[in-house]
Amino acid sequence: MKARSLLQRLFGRRGADDLRGAYVSSRRHIVLGGCGRSGTTLARVILDSHPGICCGPESKVFLPDPLRLARLAERFKLDPARLRAAVAASGSRAEFIDRLADLCCDSTGKARWAEKTPRNVLYLDFVFGRFPQARFVHLLRDGRDVACSLRTHPRHRVVNGKLVPVNTWRPMRECATRWRDSLLAVKPYLADPRLHTVRYEQLVGEPRATIGRLLDFLGEPWDERVLAHAEAASEYRDATKFPQNPEALRPIEQKAVRRWERDMTAEDRAIFKRIAGDLLVEYGYAADDRW
Repeated sequence: MKARSLLQRLFGRRGADDLRGAYVSSRRHIVLGGCGRSGTTLARVILDSHPGICCGPESKVFLPDPLRLARLAERFKLDPARLRAAVAASGSRAEFIDRLADLCCDSTGKARWAEKTPRNVLYLDFVFGRFPQARFVHLLRDGRDVACSLRTHPRHRVVNGKLVPVNTWRPMRECATRWRDSLLAVKPYLADPRLHTVRYEQLVGEPRATIGRLLDFLGEPWDERVLAHAEAASEYRDATKFPQNPEALRPIEQKAVRRWERDMTAEDRAIFKRIAGDLLVEYGYAADDRW
């Protein structure tokens, strides 16, 4: 109960801001975020294929959400006792993040830790406030394709350790709004030199050049293994740990680019234009509203 109480104190939404404390990290963590279905999982698998970077499933540690230690230990294949000790030794949420990074690096034998949770993009104030040396990777994708993908997300759930298909159908309004809100959250930070935007279309269309620019931004050397992420051996390749996108384990492909042309009805397009059409133009995905 004592450990559980401490966990709630450190991670509960109600006290998250107060308990973040004055701790400021000097670590050069890599943080990934962006609207869901924008390629965040693909990017994290690619980075995890680099011999110097470990990037596992979503931990949500940068969010103000309560966390479950048992789930965190299971997802990252960590010793629960060491994880509890890290919580007990942390005086703030940010300090715990550093301790979690150390555990993950020790577990994988890699030097640098990266964390991917799409909603990280909503908490850039915390990321840069407590981790001023961190580097943020923002994944951006055509909002129309994002909305079409979000509409059927998730496509799988885990039952008895296996992926089982589910039928999801979300309203277009909800999907367009989520894309819009993610872009508006990151907008104030676009000029920050600690943030780098990776467009999904470039990642799948020109992977060598796009990943090369990303590694340059991160200050990491090029390694050919990032182009063979589907073949990499890693502790973090179990698709049941991220059932929302098992396709990220496959070789890079472009079939999901411009899927909106075949998936969106006239009504869908009208809804999206009303909610986020201006951002499509602003980010160069459309010349005007006549698409």
